[in-house]
Amino acid sequence: MLLMLVISTTVVFAQSKASKAQRKADKKKEMEKKKALRAEDKARKHHMKIQTKEVRKRMKKNRKKSARETFRRSESY
Repeated sequence: MLLMLVISTTVVFAQSKASKAQRKADKKKEMEKKKALRAEDKARKHHMKIQTKEVRKRMKKNRKKSARETFRRSESY
């Protein structure tokens, strides 16, 4: 009886340590994902900043046109 109690207690503690390690790994993965998104956003802003005013207008117009066509295409299905 005592042996079963000791074994069950050991299993419970091992599971809590594993879950703590899993939480830590999940948190690290989430931070990496956020870091990647920030880097991508920063790169996009830098790319837009180095363009001339005319190019930015053309890019904006094409982005809006593309969004309209994509929306229209998704409605027809």
